Amino acid sequence: MPPMKKLLFVDDEPRVLQGLQRQLHNMRHDWDMHFVESGAKALEYMAREPVEVIVSDMKMPGMDGAQLLGEVIKRHPHTIRLVLSGHADREAVLRLVGPAHQYLSKPCNADELRAAIARALALRDLLSNDQLKDLASRVHSLPSLPALHQQLTVELSKEEPSLERVAQIISRDIGMTTKILQLVNSAFFGLPEPVASPLEAVFFLGLATIRSLVLSLHVFSHFDAASIQGFSAEHLAQHSWRTGMAAKKIAEMEHCDPKVDDQCFLAGLLHDVGQLILASGLPERYEPVLRAARQSGRPVWEVEREVFGATHAELGAYLLGLWGLPNPVVEAVALHHRPADCATRGFSPAIAVHVADVLVHDTEEAGYVIDRTVLAALGLEERLSQWRERCCDKT
Repeated sequence: MPPMKKLLFVDDEPRVLQGLQRQLHNMRHDWDMHFVESGAKALEYMAREPVEVIVSDMKMPGMDGAQLLGEVIKRHPHTIRLVLSGHADREAVLRLVGPAHQYLSKPCNADELRAAIARALALRDLLSNDQLKDLASRVHSLPSLPALHQQLTVELSKEEPSLERVAQIISRDIGMTTKILQLVNSAFFGLPEPVASPLEAVFFLGLATIRSLVLSLHVFSHFDAASIQGFSAEHLAQHSWRTGMAAKKIAEMEHCDPKVDDQCFLAGLLHDVGQLILASGLPERYEPVLRAARQSGRPVWEVEREVFGATHAELGAYLLGLWGLPNPVVEAVALHHRPADCATRGFSPAIAVHVADVLVHDTEEAGYVIDRTVLAALGLEERLSQWRERCCDKT
């Protein structure tokens, strides 16, 4: 029997901790839960015991939630970091964009809290490599393309910036899109449904928040092209954009709900986000992987699995899941090379992105092969020629 997952809850109000204990009482046989009343006590405990998940209040005397989670990143990078607070204003939430994986609002019912923790723990099973877990857990933001970052900065510095133009720039960049969607999908904003559209997210947050993220908080970082040979962030961005557009076209052809169209675009845009994490976070280990794939003609994910025990697909899905992006998007990113493992029956973003990825590569060599068996089982194989025609249409 595997050991129970260890969870740590931090709140300076004893009544809140008692309430959490009551709420989660029926999980005591699955989770080893501990409750402390300050950030200092939390760090003392974590110095003695490894913790899978920490759930912290935001406003606490001495050391607030953002400061505590900042220390957790340095000392225990593998720990999943959640904030549960009812006192934070928007400015305080922006401080958590880096150190917190997710923000939950008080009052948080027991089912919602259990679901958020269970989802975070389940995501850890995607990765067996502790180094990759640590790498993903340390990520505050994903690097942006310098050219797009500069365009955004220029637009936001104008006397009357265009929200439409800001949204257009952000939606073309993997790093900026993921951060915006992590923020807008936090429970602080209380949206009834997860947002999958970068455009909708930008319009919801507004120029003041976007400007704070970009100009004041320096949330978006630049990708250092000199750090790794054989990897082009620009090429990845172009491929990702085209894959997102192709996946959305496929969804539109299947007459999906507009929300599914948005999920397909977002999953296509982010499907290779794990490559960006590896190239920026482990360049010295990832460069030989890329070189081996090129020299052998094998798909890069096969070499990744041999070296890391996981692929960029699982790594990317792990981070996006921790950041609270919609489940269909996370599933599609995780399974875009193996759609047969998709739990959703019928057409889904995972199917759309798998097909779009191959069509955009415009080759079925080096492992970029459409899984026709899956399409046949779902009754979709006859649609492939029409999808191909529509996705290859440049108009």
